[in-house]
Amino acid sequence: MHFPAQLLLLPLKEGLEASKKRGKRLDRPKLEKEKLSIALRMYDSKEYSIKEIVEGTGVSQGSLYRAINQRKLEET
Repeated sequence: MHFPAQLLLLPLKEGLEASKKRGKRLDRPKLEKEKLSIALRMYDSKEYSIKEIVEGTGVSQGSLYRAINQRKLEET
């Protein structure tokens, strides 16, 4: 990395470190387990479409399908 680029990144790195020290989380928030559990129960009941589950729980479609597939893998 060139020297001028390092000078530009220095304040950014200092700001991130200061945020971490203040207890800020810098990563993505984890999916609430309770919401996912409700979504899976709705899916298992076969009374709701994927769209209804996603809209009703706030769990993304990708997260729901990932949990469904993960559960299938664990059952085998």
